[in-house]
Amino acid sequence: MKLGFLSFFSTFLFFVFLSFSAAKHNTPLSRRSSKRQLHSRAEPESQAFDATSRSVYSDHSADSRLEKRDGTKYVFMHHVFHSFKGCLELSSDLYTDTYEYTHDSWLNDFDQIRAKDIDAVALNVGRDTWQSARVQDAYSAAAMVGMSVFISFDYTSFDCNIETTVNWVNAYKGLPGQFKINGRPMISSYSGDCLGPDGWQTIRDQTGGFLMPFIYGNDDQQLKKGSSYGFFDSWYCWGCAWPQGNYNKTTDDDHYYMNILESRYATTISPWMFTHYDSKNFYLRGDDWLLITRWEQLISMRDQLTFVEMVTWNDYGESDYFGTGPSSANSQPSGTTWTDGFPHNGFFDLSAYYITYFKTGVYPRITKDTVYFWLRPHPASINAKNDPLPKPEGWDWTSDTLWAAAFCSSTCNVTLRVGSYSQDFDNLPYGVNKISLPLKALGNVTVKMSKNGQEVINHIPSHFQYQEYTDHYNYNAYVGSATTLS
Repeated sequence: MKLGFLSFFSTFLFFVFLSFSAAKHNTPLSRRSSKRQLHSRAEPESQAFDATSRSVYSDHSADSRLEKRDGTKYVFMHHVFHSFKGCLELSSDLYTDTYEYTHDSWLNDFDQIRAKDIDAVALNVGRDTWQSARVQDAYSAAAMVGMSVFISFDYTSFDCNIETTVNWVNAYKGLPGQFKINGRPMISSYSGDCLGPDGWQTIRDQTGGFLMPFIYGNDDQQLKKGSSYGFFDSWYCWGCAWPQGNYNKTTDDDHYYMNILESRYATTISPWMFTHYDSKNFYLRGDDWLLITRWEQLISMRDQLTFVEMVTWNDYGESDYFGTGPSSANSQPSGTTWTDGFPHNGFFDLSAYYITYFKTGVYPRITKDTVYFWLRPHPASINAKNDPLPKPEGWDWTSDTLWAAAFCSSTCNVTLRVGSYSQDFDNLPYGVNKISLPLKALGNVTVKMSKNGQEVINHIPSHFQYQEYTDHYNYNAYVGSATTLS
């Protein structure tokens, strides 16, 4: 009994040490910096964009296959622990995401994430003392449901200290929920150039970890094998998930980094990006079915990729969440006016098709007819009535369009309507059909599908309308879906 008590007490003291060491340094409290220019490879300055409604058909046979590649493919989900609104005083209303999380909260998240065949969850941790308890809960819950997790150190907040980082990794790497590659615990980061090559090498040596950080601000050539950061096992491009200007997302940045890192390159995918605080106020272009287009790009590069990270599960302050949205006002930063009533789980649901496709190289069979759709709540050019902040940078990079994807199990007809304006899309073939509708009228959204003269979907969201006025600017997306019952 004495030995058992001493073991428990020693473990307790160690986690107290982790909490203290994460808070003892004077790291500035700030929200994560703008993700605009976090990779150096420039994309095209402009591309022609046709804002008229159009349909792009993709008739994929269930037996279609991509070239197989030796080795397993992994898909991760990035789970944010906190964000700040640039304030220096610690209080619970500044936190987002996991401040009020319980063990059951983690179980709920992991059940949803695991259901989509995601391999592991990256736990984005910062400097605050309460976060070590959340990490312990996350590891415990992960083990209960068969989920894997790994720590992603957010060095814009977390103590940039080698010893602290090593202690955190070694404290958790032996737990059942730890994600490993060939027996080595995965270690990731957002930022981390502050550690330098010697610091990262020490972390690798003292933990036996598999390094997959995202560091930026250095010469990219330092990531080459034989160069100062060439010992990284992998490196992922955070900013490659979005176009960095008024043009569609391309793979130019991916191929730029592939030429440097070769098979060690990893990358990201995200459905949206909009934030509207006094400390950062911008929108990144999400038009032309950004999420689906990005999945198609990743699949086209799957013979060069091993790791893909979905960004994020719950960063409500930047609108790039795959979940349903914040459960309460306390689960998002104060001053966030653009997420309540804006679910994104439709983005997550449609991703299941592409996750399977990316990991296996085989198109999954579509057996249930579903239409996913998304749009912003107001025209891009209007002026908000009561917003103390100006329009976000990039507001004119988006068209007023309803975007949709019809997953058809056989030939189908779809009608999209907003207010009094509608368009029919007839004889859509089996597969994923990308369709869109210019927003020429105001009012309710209606989505219909018919087959063989029978209506099988007739859906009107009950809590959303496209309107020509707003108190506060909102360039977030409302995401809905409608599915046949049969």
